[in-house]
Amino acid sequence: MDVDLQVEVGPGGSDGYPVVFRTTGGDETPGVMRLPPAHELEAQAARIPDAVVASSALVRRALADGEAPVRELGRTLFDALLGGPGAGLLRAARNRAALQGGQVRLVLHVQAPELARLPWEFLYDTSEGDYLCLEVPLVRHPQVARPVAPLRVMPPLRILGMVARPEDQDPLAVQAEQLLLREALSGLVAEGRVELDWTEGQTWRDLREALRRDARSAPVQGVLQPGGARREWHVLHFIGHGGYDTRAQEGALALAGEQGGTYLLSAGQLAMLVAGHPSLRLAVLNACETGRAGGLNPFSSVAGALMHKALPAVLAMQYEVSDEAALECAHAFYSALARQLPIDVAVMEARQAMMLARPGSLEWGTPVLYMRSPDGHGHLFDLTDTPGPTTRPSNHPGTDVQQAGNRLMEQRRKEGQADLDELYTEGLAAFHTERWDEAVETFRTIIACDRNYRDSQAKLTKARHGQRLNALYQAAMDAAGTRHWGQAIEHLEAVVAAEADYRDAQSLLDQARAQQVRARLREEITTLHRARQWQAVLAAAEKLNQHTPLNTAPAPDPELEAIVKAAQETAETTNRQQTLKDHYRQALEHVDADRWQEALQALEKVREIDPDYHATAQLTAKARPKTNRTLKAEPSALIEGAGRVNAIAFSPDGERLALAYDKTALIVDGHGQKLLTLRHKNWRGWRAELITGVVFSPDGRRLATASLDNTARVWDAETGTRCLTLTHDSGVVGVAFSPDGRRLATASSDNTARIWQLEEGDDG
Repeated sequence: MDVDLQVEVGPGGSDGYPVVFRTTGGDETPGVMRLPPAHELEAQAARIPDAVVASSALVRRALADGEAPVRELGRTLFDALLGGPGAGLLRAARNRAALQGGQVRLVLHVQAPELARLPWEFLYDTSEGDYLCLEVPLVRHPQVARPVAPLRVMPPLRILGMVARPEDQDPLAVQAEQLLLREALSGLVAEGRVELDWTEGQTWRDLREALRRDARSAPVQGVLQPGGARREWHVLHFIGHGGYDTRAQEGALALAGEQGGTYLLSAGQLAMLVAGHPSLRLAVLNACETGRAGGLNPFSSVAGALMHKALPAVLAMQYEVSDEAALECAHAFYSALARQLPIDVAVMEARQAMMLARPGSLEWGTPVLYMRSPDGHGHLFDLTDTPGPTTRPSNHPGTDVQQAGNRLMEQRRKEGQADLDELYTEGLAAFHTERWDEAVETFRTIIACDRNYRDSQAKLTKARHGQRLNALYQAAMDAAGTRHWGQAIEHLEAVVAAEADYRDAQSLLDQARAQQVRARLREEITTLHRARQWQAVLAAAEKLNQHTPLNTAPAPDPELEAIVKAAQETAETTNRQQTLKDHYRQALEHVDADRWQEALQALEKVREIDPDYHATAQLTAKARPKTNRTLKAEPSALIEGAGRVNAIAFSPDGERLALAYDKTALIVDGHGQKLLTLRHKNWRGWRAELITGVVFSPDGRRLATASLDNTARVWDAETGTRCLTLTHDSGVVGVAFSPDGRRLATASSDNTARIWQLEEGDDG
């Protein structure tokens, strides 16, 4: 027999929050819950979502730093709620349940809105050294006025599934979760006791259409009549994204918009759709933050709004949840329901499975169960073959399956077929040759006859895993073959999420994503071409070239190539016309402002493209005489020497000036200050030593001088050191460096010129 410990927390007062503990036997015990100041508690609670999300990436054995705030808040809440008289009542309830072979259940009635949004699922019992709800089902019981009568259902129990994956939201492994849901219910589906169906689309209209099918059919005295609507729903299972709008103070589901993108269906709007559905008893929301409420209104969450509209039970998520955790939760939860366990026990088993499957993750605390079943035992449905008094499920839910297995084996014996040993061998052969459908059916038959036969349970689990991945992989291949890249990506993402190194799924996923981008870009190129957006066509075509799948040559696309070529030619013509127009307009503006030199430059650019463009020739003829003006100059430095200046040259950087007079060369700076003095000293007479030319090397490091003393000399322009002397038969009248500075040309009065190859060496 199950034992309930109900805890009712009233509105806060000066001395704390009044608490009333009620047991299954009807005993009541008052108490007071005292918590830290509101701002401290709020600060602690604010750290929990990040800690939970961060833990989803951890695999560890010891307590990580990120878990500390979760455990600290859990200990604070446990000690405040169950540290006084509640501790003894909890121990007594656990002992009583153990003696009676039942399960203790903690039911929370929290009236204070500021407390209702706290993560009570993380209650940490220091004396036990563990989180309470991993061993004790925890149910949140909202304060609602309208009771809900039990519903006895003529089989099958109908589950309506909805998948919403808006294109602008992060991808989810929804295909894998759909398969997991089908697998968890496969036994009951085969017996005709459960049916699973899906909405036709992802919009609010699709959900409304599915829910309104039995809006005109109502249960009579708590029993849905067989003559009622044929498509009544009992469970709504949503897979997708959810969230909480802090500005609107309301939760929402992310459905697909009719024009693309996301349509946020608020908690109130969803409750409005559900309220008119008389047979619906349970909503499972595998979406982030669907259990999160505001501090002033406990019914502002998606789950709270559904409860407020008389839905008996909702399983929601109070924080962000990873794909892997959501998959594990759904699989374990529905597997437990398929064994006809109470819903709160099913949630506890789902928490345990999430913790065991992802060691170290705290995401097991993300699911929140809201329930207001009047009998308090979590059995929302009674699947009876004929309408009549409610009957409890068998204590041995596997009996029917076992009997079916025995009948199957008896039939095999009559037909002379194999016993369990041979059947196991058949299953192994199918398993190792990856004939997954055959392997699953074989091991299911074995387990139906003997649940503990060898390792059939483990083999069945692995075979189902292989079956699921193979089905997803093949579906992805089929979708890729028909170029339905979105479907291929969805299937492959589910494969990779379940097993990262499965076959070549990751490589195929990368290729499918690239192909999807290419398909979208090609469609956009066609749209832009129709709109005559030539530059945009070319930009999109460039992006298309950048998204070629690895190791895959794109198939020839003559139509696309023709579109791009036409866009390129049109764009070039358009650009040419626009350039002409711009230069011509600039020329006219310069003419109007009497800026004749600028006008002439703009007109020359026009003439380079089209000499006959408009009145370009006439304007050029008008502007050219206006630019023939005398230059003006004023001396900025005066350099005085000892004789007539015969030669002069600037350094390449314009910072120095070399000049020659008589037999002396000077290097001065830009202000006329002397830096170096260089002399020819052959003493052959004044005229014979006259320096006739100076020139800097292209790098400015050397200076060459020419002299009538039959020599040309190369000097270090930084130190004044003579590096090289070159001799002619007559006077040297000119010098010039090659552009690379590696050769020097000299001109002589004997009517010759010489080219010298310069190399680093000693003074010659």
